[in-house]
Amino acid sequence: MTKSDWGKCLGAVVLGAGAGALLEGERGAYVGAAAGVAACFAINAHSKRTRTAGEVESDYRAVHQQLPAQPEVISYATNVPSTGIRRGEPLKIVSNIEAISGSQQPITQVREQVRLYEPGNQEPFKTTEKVASESTGSGAYENTFTITFPQNFPQGRYTIETALFINGKKVDQGNTPIQVVFDGVDLIPVHATLARR
Repeated sequence: MTKSDWGKCLGAVVLGAGAGALLEGERGAYVGAAAGVAACFAINAHSKRTRTAGEVESDYRAVHQQLPAQPEVISYATNVPSTGIRRGEPLKIVSNIEAISGSQQPITQVREQVRLYEPGNQEPFKTTEKVASESTGSGAYENTFTITFPQNFPQGRYTIETALFINGKKVDQGNTPIQVVFDGVDLIPVHATLARR
C-alpha cells in the first residue's frame, strides 16, 4: 500500500470516527472507525475442488437411487478456528461445500459470500465473495477466506456472516461472533478524539 493509500485510510478512519461520535458519542466513534478502517484491508479468498461431479453423484445415487429434480446442498459447514483474534494477526474462515445438480436443472454456479458486521449494526461494513465452482455441475469445494485486521482496528465483538448461493439463490447461511482484542497499540481513541475537535 502506498503512502497515498495509507493517507486515504487514515482519513477514512478519522472521518468515520467523527461521524459516529456525532451520532452516538464514544461508542459511535468506535463503530464509525471500524467502517473507516474497512477501507484499509482486504479479505483474500481461495477456492479448490475437493470432489468431482462423478464422485458426488455416485454417492448420492447409492442412497437415493436417482438425482433430485432441482439442485441440492448436501452439506455446508463453516469453520472459524478461533473466535478471539488479535489485531494484525490473520483469521481464516474455511468452508466445505458439497452440492448436487438436479435432473431438471443443473448447477451453473456455487458462490459463497462473507460479511462483517460491527456491534449493533444491521448493515455489513465489509463484504466479499468467492465463486467456488470453476465449471457447471455437481461437486465439493473448500473455500478459504483470510482476514487480517489492521493494527488500528477497534476492539470489540463483531459478527461474521457466511452465505451460500446456488445459481444465484441463497440456500444456506450462518454467523459466528468474534472478539477483536487489544494488541498493545490502541490508536482508535486518538483518532476519535481528533475527529471530535
